[in-house]
Amino acid sequence: MEKNYPLLLNIGQGLFLMLGMPKIASWRTGGRPKNAKQGILGFNLQTNSLEYYDGSNWYAGSMSRK
Repeated sequence: MEKNYPLLLNIGQGLFLMLGMPKIASWRTGGRPKNAKQGILGFNLQTNSLEYYDGSNWYAGSMSRK
């Protein structure tokens, strides 16, 4: 069985673009999925956090640059 790995493309000046990676959904707080299923993961553009739904509650992990 052949595995598909992401492709790392050198676009110059020390920059690379990774192709073939899964995309993470994004939303604003009021636009979270209405019928979210347990385990859904997404990025909240309004709060700048990665969010996880456990089937009852949303949990957020803050994203920051150092």
